[in-house]
Amino acid sequence: MKNLVRIFGLVAVCGIRLVSGGSPVVATEQVINLEPGRHLFIDDTIVGQSDGLKSTLHRPVKLGHPILKGMGSDDDNFQPYATVLYDEERRRFRLWYCSRKSKDAGIFLSYAESVDGIEWEKPYQELFELHGFGSCVVDEGPAAANPARRYKMIYWELGRPHRRYYDDAAAGVGVAFSPDGLNWTRHQPHPVLPDLWSHSVKGDPDGGGSIRWREYAADIVHATWDPLRNIYVAYVKSWTWPPDEFGYVSPTSDGLGRRLASMTVSPDFVHWSKPVRCFVPRPDDFSSIEFYACRAKPRGNQMINFACILNEEIAGSGGSGIGYTVLAVSSDLVHWNRMKEPWLPHSSENPEAADHAVAWVADVITVGDEEFIYYGGYSGGHKNFDDRTINLARLRKDGFLSRDAGREGGRLLTKVLRMKGGELTINADVSGVLRLRVLEPSGKPLAGFGQGEIEPIRGDATDHAVKARGDLAGLAGKPVRLEFTLREAELYGFELLEAR
Repeated sequence: MKNLVRIFGLVAVCGIRLVSGGSPVVATEQVINLEPGRHLFIDDTIVGQSDGLKSTLHRPVKLGHPILKGMGSDDDNFQPYATVLYDEERRRFRLWYCSRKSKDAGIFLSYAESVDGIEWEKPYQELFELHGFGSCVVDEGPAAANPARRYKMIYWELGRPHRRYYDDAAAGVGVAFSPDGLNWTRHQPHPVLPDLWSHSVKGDPDGGGSIRWREYAADIVHATWDPLRNIYVAYVKSWTWPPDEFGYVSPTSDGLGRRLASMTVSPDFVHWSKPVRCFVPRPDDFSSIEFYACRAKPRGNQMINFACILNEEIAGSGGSGIGYTVLAVSSDLVHWNRMKEPWLPHSSENPEAADHAVAWVADVITVGDEEFIYYGGYSGGHKNFDDRTINLARLRKDGFLSRDAGREGGRLLTKVLRMKGGELTINADVSGVLRLRVLEPSGKPLAGFGQGEIEPIRGDATDHAVKARGDLAGLAGKPVRLEFTLREAELYGFELLEAR
């Protein structure tokens, strides 16, 4: 459990700055250790100074029609949750989702496969019945320590079917394991996070509840593996306490209050820490903001969160509430730079669209030079159940936000970094030119990496190779700054690769 202590120690001391313009470089700043991986410029976590650049948010391009349709179709999709993984060995996409044939039928974890990630084979397979919701699957890979538990699933479930939450002492977050993603064994005892319904205003006989209700892990949960901290991270729906803690009380909350999001971690996918709040209303948010779900994905030293926003003050065409997805970035898993502008907006201008009312990200996977964004779409509104579809949008690989320079040019200088890896590539769309220098912390160019010693970058690629007179592998472990000078270019980030 040492990892749990280490993470919450980080939480206590870390803070993150929002994307901003130029700022002075502090000579005594702490060195940032960068592991191999894809490091992005979504916020200023590794940016020391930025001059003449503007930040541009890039929205994905929607396919325009569902890839899985709702109840009563050949797909019977029931919820906006899904997991998509790519099997390198079999060269097939694998998808897990919640299916339901009708409002009176059972809910199942179901499964489908695809060659291209767009067209899915029929019929789908019902794997096992869920008395709840969730389809978040984590694959440990072929080298899994325990092959029987290679695939891990986290979900929320009642202890017994056809019960109300507050009448069921065994309602809560559960986990299951599988050797192949098809044959699953539920872990016992259930739930793996304690049931706290007796602390809610609905479960407390006196109707008041208690502050422990803020620690409850409710019925929406997504998990991922954090390779930086070697730990599993899950983001769960939680509630306010008292219900009007932040003023607004949702009309569809059954009196529980407002939906928030919390974080919990585990070293083994079974023992989870007490959930800690990470998404709550800010003073500059609209008054009725709620956080419906969070899907996190690691990138380099950071975690990107696709935060699903609910607004029930705006009614959909056939039900309460509209929803969309925003981007958030964190370096400590708890404190987030959350953007206000929708990154994946609902198609409010098109009443015929499958996502006319809601567009909530379910999963994001990298496919070649693209990101495939799978998302739940509702045409009518939050509480419509027969129009919930799974949809697809596509984006440049790691193309969430770029730092852009026009004809006048611009410059980005990183903070002091200590990089691991022997190769470096740059993700950039360059119609003009991009030049890189590697500097000492003081700003002095390193021999072999100064002006004219690194080939300029031109053209559009997610992996421009950095070719330098100096030995890139020789930089490993040394404190350095990267200086990007660009003209008529969009800079997204860079990737550190292990030495070949």
